[in-house]
Order: sequence, then structure tokens, then C-alpha cells
Amino acid sequence: MIEWKYLAVGAFVLLAFLPVTYQAIRQRKQRPPLLAQQDRKLYRLWKSDPDAYERQYGALDRASDKRAQRG
Repeated sequence: MIEWKYLAVGAFVLLAFLPVTYQAIRQRKQRPPLLAQQDRKLYRLWKSDPDAYERQYGALDRASDKRAQRG
């Protein structure tokens, strides 16, 4: 009887932390844009709302990517 309780608690803990772990691994694979790599405020904006970041700084990122590729 007690073993089943431990198994149930273990399964609950595993199911609770699985989505968080998956999300952390997925975010780690994402590479932030060039400007977001250099500025903490822009990095936080990119992480919290990528669409808003793209609207505000997308053109600057594309221009800086072109400059980085040329030189």
C-alpha cells in the first residue's frame, strides 16, 4: 500500500516538472537576434514577446545582420 503512494507521488512530481523542463530545453536551443544578444532589455523583450520585438527592432536586426555578413 505504501509503495503505491510513493509511486503516485513520484509520478505526480514527474508530470509537474516535465513541461517546465521541456520548455527550458526548447528555449535553450533558440538563438536570439544579434541586437538581443548584446542588450539585456532587448533580450527580455525578445523572450517575453517575440512578435513585439520583431515589430520594433526587426528592421534594425536585418540591417545589422547584413553588416555582420559583409564585414
